[in-house]
Amino acid sequence: MIENYDGKQLRGFVSAFQAAVNITAFFFTEEVSFFTGLCFPPACFPTHYILVEKANTWAEALHYCRWKHSDLASVHNKEELDELVTTAQKYYRGHVWIGLYDDINSWRWSLQEEGYYGEGEAEFRMWKSDRPINFGGYENCAGMDNDGLWNDRNCKYEAPFVCYNGNKATVSSPSFILVNESKNWTEAQSYCRKHHTDLASVRNQSENDQLKTMVQNQHTWIGLYRDSWKWSDGSHISFTHWNTDNNEPNDNTPCVLLHQGRWEDKACTTKLYFVCSIVSLKRQVVRVKLSAKDSSVKLEDAGEAILQQLSRTLKLHSLIKDMKLTWRKQPDGKIFGLEAKEEKKKIGCNLKFKP
Repeated sequence: MIENYDGKQLRGFVSAFQAAVNITAFFFTEEVSFFTGLCFPPACFPTHYILVEKANTWAEALHYCRWKHSDLASVHNKEELDELVTTAQKYYRGHVWIGLYDDINSWRWSLQEEGYYGEGEAEFRMWKSDRPINFGGYENCAGMDNDGLWNDRNCKYEAPFVCYNGNKATVSSPSFILVNESKNWTEAQSYCRKHHTDLASVRNQSENDQLKTMVQNQHTWIGLYRDSWKWSDGSHISFTHWNTDNNEPNDNTPCVLLHQGRWEDKACTTKLYFVCSIVSLKRQVVRVKLSAKDSSVKLEDAGEAILQQLSRTLKLHSLIKDMKLTWRKQPDGKIFGLEAKEEKKKIGCNLKFKP
């Protein structure tokens, strides 16, 4: 039995079970359709909002919403925006926090090849003393200046760039190529991936010195970039409604508020009222048909181990925050029972997992 799950958690349940249990499994539900006609938020688990009239910083508001409700409000379409605006209508001309924020510390390398980075090398940085500053809220890409120090810039800025050319056999002696063509960061990344391997990663001081000798008297792109705006609940940002009349986002402040139905960035330490999201939770009973590959395996004895392994896998994938897993025991106290030989009509469809 799965209790207190939301749609985000349920999405990972099936793949997690496959990863956790080395057996053939067929699922079908006892109470509601699980695999046939299955849908996820917002269709099956609609998000609703609640206004909290307590002045808090953005971080304090986030903590409160996660403690009392689900999270700070996230918006994924016009319908949700309309509901959000209605919820906060009392302060339409004022300001209330929502869950959008600029992840200013999410810098990472374009090249994500396994084994390329040694311990701590993916975190090597050579920023200028006053960088990164994310000026105007748009500086999400990094480059090297002629002094060998790094600067964050708007990714649309056009500049030369350095590519990396190599493979697993050349990890210890990378080959860097300066491309003296002006391209924005995304175009530079595409060029490097097409003609070489990727934009250059800088893993240590030695490689930084090597690139410094190549860089001319202008900003030159390297492979470092960061995520920009995110929802605090981890959902994908697929809809925006910035106050474009005010050129929002227009500052290096990473937290977002709702003002007259549109979004503006603001210093996170400002104390404002806020809107929380409320996601419906459900209890789901799932029947599982198991067939052990090894006839010596006693499923009854393995029941608790299966449950623990599944729980660990769900936790590993951040799917078990508020989820509780238990076996529903039969009247005789056992977890599993032998299937009757006669054919039974199953509810929904069967889904087979292969290890």
